[in-house]
Amino acid sequence: MWEYAVPKQQNERRATPRHNFTWAIIRSQCSASCGGGYMNTREACYKDLQIQVNTSFCNAKHRPITQRVPCNLQDCSPSWSVGNWTTCSQTCGTGEQFRQIHCKQKANYKMQTVANKLCSAAPPAHRQTCSTQSCPLAWSIGPWSECSQTCGKGWRKRSVACKSTNPSLRGQILHDSACTSEFKPKTQENCLVKRCKSKELQWLVSSWSKCSVTCGSGFHKRILQCIEKYISGKSRDIAAKKCFHLEKPNVELERVCQQPECLRSPFQPGISHHRGAWYSSPWSQCSVTCGGGVQQREVQCLNYGRPSSACLASQRPISSQACNTEFCPPEKKDVFCKDYYNWCHLVPQHGVCGHKFYGQQCCRSCSKSIL
Repeated sequence: MWEYAVPKQQNERRATPRHNFTWAIIRSQCSASCGGGYMNTREACYKDLQIQVNTSFCNAKHRPITQRVPCNLQDCSPSWSVGNWTTCSQTCGTGEQFRQIHCKQKANYKMQTVANKLCSAAPPAHRQTCSTQSCPLAWSIGPWSECSQTCGKGWRKRSVACKSTNPSLRGQILHDSACTSEFKPKTQENCLVKRCKSKELQWLVSSWSKCSVTCGSGFHKRILQCIEKYISGKSRDIAAKKCFHLEKPNVELERVCQQPECLRSPFQPGISHHRGAWYSSPWSQCSVTCGGGVQQREVQCLNYGRPSSACLASQRPISSQACNTEFCPPEKKDVFCKDYYNWCHLVPQHGVCGHKFYGQQCCRSCSKSIL
């Protein structure tokens, strides 16, 4: 098979088309819809006014000038402008937050605040509730009370309650079981204002004795003794010189007593009538009911019912003697009388066994202090 190539004639070739390249100006959108804005222009080269091509195809001599052009110069309608919300008024629970609201209008490129009535739309809210997190529960602790004792060991108390820290609940008291995050603080503890004196010295006035005579004129007497008083309530007589630094009570220690008229003086062998005789009063009641005590009586030398110093000292009757020397019977133990607290030994020391609560709860310690 054979093939032949025959060139076309000159007049048969198509003429190459000529294109037209022209400059065009492209404008951007206006930067504002009202109140004054700007739009930028830029040049572009188009082929046959249809296709954008490189600017090198267009004649540089005729390149247009680009610029920023004002646009949308009409005033904007007034509208509401809102600020940022403030921090919530509460760090927990429900609080409030606020923001600034103004009616504003843009005109001639400037934003201006105008009267609120010019804004036709309803104003947005300027206040709202806010809640960051739920408020925790905590122990509300009151102040300590004064110590129950002015000296020595005592007790002091305070109130401890489970409350919400939410201010809107105004310290509402909840059940203790609600505060589970931490242990409940103690509501009671020991206290010591100062140490008590283990003993105290004081003057004690005895009761009046019986009349020194059984007939005629005699005397009642009483004595002023220095005693040492202990915290337990017990006391003992000590030498008067130990109380000299204390002020003595201004009391009468002797007074006259009048008995029926004497008929005659008792006869005592070996004693002349004019010398007088020893007279003794009846014995006083024994100081204890068992375990050994003392009873006393007044002994006085009288001559015809009057005090005398003519009696023989060797014949003076005794003025005190032992009494009730038998042993005391064993104490009957009450099965219900016991101590319910480990601090009960302090109750008699502070002298509060007479208190209803302490006396019952510390029965054993209080019973021992009476013996």
